[in-house]
Amino acid sequence: MTTLDQLLYGIRQIESGGNYSVVNGVGAVGAYQVMKANIPSWTKRALGYSMTWQQFRNSRAAQDTVARVILGGYYKKYGAAGAASMWFSGQPNPNSRASDGGNTVRQYVNKVLAASGGGSVGGGGVPAPVTPKLSSDELASQYGLTSALINSSKELKRLFSKAVSGQWSAARFQASLRNTKWWRTQSDSLRKYITTKYEDPATFKQDWLNARRKINALAVQVGLGNQINSKGNSSRLLRDATYNALALGWSDDRIKDWLGTKATTHGGIMWGEAGEAFDKLHTVAYVNGLRYSSDWYKKNAVSIVSGRSTQETVEAQIRKAAAARYSAFGEQILAGQNAIDLAAPYIKSVSDLLELPETDVDLYNKHVADAMHKATPLWQFEQQVRSDPLWKKTKNAQDSLMGIAHQVAKDFGLAY
Repeated sequence: MTTLDQLLYGIRQIESGGNYSVVNGVGAVGAYQVMKANIPSWTKRALGYSMTWQQFRNSRAAQDTVARVILGGYYKKYGAAGAASMWFSGQPNPNSRASDGGNTVRQYVNKVLAASGGGSVGGGGVPAPVTPKLSSDELASQYGLTSALINSSKELKRLFSKAVSGQWSAARFQASLRNTKWWRTQSDSLRKYITTKYEDPATFKQDWLNARRKINALAVQVGLGNQINSKGNSSRLLRDATYNALALGWSDDRIKDWLGTKATTHGGIMWGEAGEAFDKLHTVAYVNGLRYSSDWYKKNAVSIVSGRSTQETVEAQIRKAAAARYSAFGEQILAGQNAIDLAAPYIKSVSDLLELPETDVDLYNKHVADAMHKATPLWQFEQQVRSDPLWKKTKNAQDSLMGIAHQVAKDFGLAY
């Protein structure tokens, strides 16, 4: 029996000879010769986001993953010969005499099966399947990763070696991956950042440049000046801010707040252990709805690194202040929960009702801030948000009003 891995290998050999960069005259792209028109929808289905044909051509991992998902679906439904037929002609009959002008369906399927080590559809004399020798990149792509990404983490590298030696399925590997410390300790934005960095470097580079330009404009707004020199190089501050935006999912408002504290720090920007303590304190304050002066952050950061205080002591002071501000949630905050996490239902409601990205809604949103002070019941909170003039401009509001109008018309016998 021809396995899916063997079939993928055979398709690659017949379609392109294994050339991931080729684009033919009719617009078929990459090792598996996927038509350009199919790339946006197929990459969305296989990867969770759409790619342009140029991005697809430049990513071996994307090509392998898309082929595994699409061809794998055909394979499960029609078997190896039927899947090859579907790939070539869009119909599952491997004995069809339909032709593209060069091969009939049957001729194409036979070539693929022969390259896969699985014989032909003609019956009789089918040789025993051979397992194609795959490169480390090809093995990694079967699991939705690349060698570069796997080698970036010792834990991922150990897991991959175990999976390859044990001939794990992609499903088993993905399940094990989600149980690793690496996976559990990363946010969705950081996992996407790392994956794009290693698996689609062209897109990663463009995302980085776009974010850097945007954050440089924010730096100018808060008084830090242009952080990109005449040679196009960026300052460490701008690099850190860009990383925070892409990897940690920081909103523009949070970036501006962070940059603002850096801009007004007397005696220059703090780096090293003091800068790390400074940033940790700023993060704890932000996620608990508090703002302090730059001098306050600097004084406490210096106190921590000099040993006169500890990070835990100062963070406890911040939590005590936050517990007093949001007294209804005081016990949870003092126990270590962040106010922004406790406000998550309010934040989601504002995001959904006013059609705003969740990253743009925080404890400083007027609706969220008021609800946290009063511990407003969620149903009442959502009524209050709908009274915001912004809600009337949303699709939510328009759909709701259309529904009411239709019901009134039905009540008067004017609609069905």
